[in-house]
Order: sequence, then C-alpha cells, then structure tokens
Amino acid sequence: MLFFSIFDETIHLVRKQLNEFNTLMNLELKDIAWNAAIIVDEYSPDRIRKDACGAWIAYDDFNNKESMFGWEIDHVYPTSRLNMMGIPRKLWNHPLNIRAMHWKNNFSKANSFPQYTSAVVDCGFTNMEQNSVFWVSEELQDELNRLFKIR
Repeated sequence: MLFFSIFDETIHLVRKQLNEFNTLMNLELKDIAWNAAIIVDEYSPDRIRKDACGAWIAYDDFNNKESMFGWEIDHVYPTSRLNMMGIPRKLWNHPLNIRAMHWKNNFSKANSFPQYTSAVVDCGFTNMEQNSVFWVSEELQDELNRLFKIR
C-alpha cells in the first residue's frame, strides 16, 4: 500500500507542475498574441486593440465568449493542418504563427488558410456581425512557409 501512496503522490505532483507550466505557457502565448494585435491610437494598447479583421478586442476579455470584445489565441497557420503535415509541435506556437483574434472570428476562421472569413468587424466604436473575406498577407505566408519548411 505504501508504494501506491507514494506513486499517487508523485503523479499528483507531476500533474500540478504540468498545470503550472501550461498556465505559464498560456500567459506567455496570451501576451505574444496581444502584442501582435493592432494598436489603436486613441486607446491604451494595454487594454484595447483590434484583431486582424478589425474587430475590437479587450485584453481583460481573453477567452470570454460572453463579451462583445472577447478574444482568443489564433494560430495563423491552423494547428490541425500543421499536424496533418507532420510539422513538429514545438513550432506551432512560434510568435509568427500567433495572434489575437475575436473569438467569433477565430471560430469562423476555423482551419482556413490563407483565405478565411470573419464573423465580426468594427462599426465605429463597437463590433457588428458581418461576414468578410480576409487573406493572410503574402509576406506572412512566405515567412510561415519558411518556418514550417513548406513548399
């Protein structure tokens, strides 16, 4: 019985350390994504920015799907595609491939690349639902293709 008790305690500690590591990684990715968002001169860049589709996002509304300004971490080149191509997982979260995106736009984008459809765009000082087509810039496509060694 002592063996199982020590084993259970070890498993618990490993899980706790893994959760702490994942929390740190998510905080780091959150800041990388936020820094990739568009700064709007009239607002504090620490609080308000726009995503690649022009939708307003608020730093404090990270992962908040109840908020009109909620946002998530988007992988420009979708991880599902990278996984299918056998691209090493350690490259997926490279800063070139990370950006902040309004949660509805991220959902709408899904695994589309390089063309994708947004669900939300800015309308003055707020957001409105509207489907619009966007393209990842050719320059970023080229950089990602080099990073992931895609021809």
